[in-house]
Amino acid sequence: MIRTDKNRIREIRDNVDQLISKFDTRQRRAVNATLDEWNSADDFVLPIIDGPPGTGKTTVATAAVAQYLSENPRNHVLYMCYTNFAAEQAMRKLLELGFDYTQVVRISSNPSEQGDGVIGFRNEDELSNRQRTYLNNTPVLVCTLHRAGIASRFRRDGARVVIDEFSQVNVPIFFATVSRLRRLNPRNFALFGDPYQLPIVTTQPLLYQNICSYIRGRVPQYDPIGLITQYRMHETICSAVNQLRRALGTYEIRTADRVKNQDLTSLGYRWIRTNTSPIFEEIIDPQYPVVIVNTDYLLNSNEVRMSTSWVNPGEARIAVRLAEAFNRSFIKDSGERLKPIILSPYSAQVYEIRRLLQSYSENIGECTTIYRAQGREYLCVIISFVRNNPYGFIGFLAEPQLRAQTYVACSRAQAKLVILMSFRTFLNAEHLDFDYLYRTPGAKIIDHLNL
Repeated sequence: MIRTDKNRIREIRDNVDQLISKFDTRQRRAVNATLDEWNSADDFVLPIIDGPPGTGKTTVATAAVAQYLSENPRNHVLYMCYTNFAAEQAMRKLLELGFDYTQVVRISSNPSEQGDGVIGFRNEDELSNRQRTYLNNTPVLVCTLHRAGIASRFRRDGARVVIDEFSQVNVPIFFATVSRLRRLNPRNFALFGDPYQLPIVTTQPLLYQNICSYIRGRVPQYDPIGLITQYRMHETICSAVNQLRRALGTYEIRTADRVKNQDLTSLGYRWIRTNTSPIFEEIIDPQYPVVIVNTDYLLNSNEVRMSTSWVNPGEARIAVRLAEAFNRSFIKDSGERLKPIILSPYSAQVYEIRRLLQSYSENIGECTTIYRAQGREYLCVIISFVRNNPYGFIGFLAEPQLRAQTYVACSRAQAKLVILMSFRTFLNAEHLDFDYLYRTPGAKIIDHLNL
């Protein structure tokens, strides 16, 4: 249980009150809906919080947990996430609210992870009696859904359950998890997620429907609480995301005042213009938060089939050169240089970009797939969409369930977003998402690079 030290409980309550006082109306409503449901004896109705990128889903969820436990210090919460990264983020936010390692523990499947509020084990019989007691008495256990069965054994009947980023969970895993937790009372669940995140992929072309889409299909009248204010992106980047949300047929989100003009310079980076090649000056200029670059005229920019994936050597090369340009041109007073993230939907392109990045003696940036970037955020994002052909074929990027690749990729950026794509391939009436994206208000269009 939370330590009976009244000062500790008061500190957590004060921190939560201070945080919630900064929430917008929808965020407060989401917290209240979660607490009302947890404190209710009514029939089972899931509070579902629909949180688009940057709207503070995890912040709202952890605030609800902290407020609930500050008012019910003898009760238990199980906080579950789809990924280990999300679990780490949730635990960090709880610690920031005043919890300590006697009050929140993250369960890991890696036995080498021990200490600082983490207990790693594969099987329950690996636990010592002391660790069992620790897990039984800790108010908040944080884990992935794959550890739900084990974690539930250390929760009292009636423990409250949060599933964060539940829209990344497929239907079989969701119902298997609920089944494992059935003795905890399913009425005590709260679900936080974005229904327009990417679906679960097993092997192409098999896609698992996420539980959020399933609920929407089976219960069309369900009424989630939609968070509408985002606190992550410059307003022009948010406009790009809204263009994609419009194409997906859902509501727009708005930008909080504190991030409306959030560019690289406002985040502490100085633009050393003399370090910037004139070729890239317009692209990396911080006054253009969104830049869309036509790659049709680059050398070797045609797509190349690589087993089951695709690579575009010209786009890979220009993405890495742009990462180098950002790294050379944006420096903090501390000497820290900007390290962009390069994203691509194709693993072969990621492999090629990583190979090119390794040719530099210093780390000038990172590269990963859009899938792996889901749930994360970065100051500067460069996206390589790879496909370049005269027929308008864009592969799985046109599939209804995978259109969110574009949405997820663009919404990772906080201050700078550079999109590399073939205009002849992507800009046609069949690809509504990219046509809307191209028309983003305030976006800088680079139709031809003088290389």
